[in-house]
Formats: sequence, structure tokens, C-alpha cells
Amino acid sequence: MEFFELSFNVDHGYLEGLVRGMKAGILTQSDYHNLAQCDTLEDMKLHMQSTDYGKLLSSSEGDLTVSLVDTKLRDNLVTEFSCLRSNALPPLSTFLDYITSVLPGCCIRVQPG
Repeated sequence: MEFFELSFNVDHGYLEGLVRGMKAGILTQSDYHNLAQCDTLEDMKLHMQSTDYGKLLSSSEGDLTVSLVDTKLRDNLVTEFSCLRSNALPPLSTFLDYITSVLPGCCIRVQPG
């Protein structure tokens, strides 16, 4: 008697859980609609407090600027990508390495190691 369920997704289960968690944190269409109606960066920061990105902007001290928001969000993207890459097995890890090293126009510039 074989139990295929015991070994289902044994290699990629943790990574799948990470991706599902990250997907749940993606902004919804209503979030984008509300952000489009914000007049100032402070309004945007208040709306973002109710999302997964709220902690990123709440930790910033001083005046909120567009470059600060861009830097915080880009750093978060690189951190999440690095987490996925460090937990990936081939062939996904090979593809993620390809993204970061071969594609020069890619906005994710992750330093190896």
C-alpha cells in the first residue's frame, strides 16, 4: 500500500506557503482605487496602514517622500525575492538566478550570496 499523500509537495511545500502568503498581501483593486484618490503622501501612508505594506512606511521617521516610499517598497521586494530564492530548489532556483543575472532591465538587483 503506497501513501502518495505523505510525500506530496515535500520539496516545494514551504515555498508554496510563502508564495500563498505573499499573494494574500498583494493590494486589491479597491486598494488601488483608494490610493488613486489620495491627495498627499500622508493620505497614502494612512491607507497603507491597513495593508501588508503598513509596517514599511510606519517605520520611516521624518518626512515622507516619494524616493523614501520607492526605496522602502523596492527593499521589501528584494527581501521577499531573496527569501524565495534561498528556499527554491532547481529548476526554480536556476530560473530565479537567470532573472537576476541575465536580464539587465530587471528592477530586482539582488546581490549574490
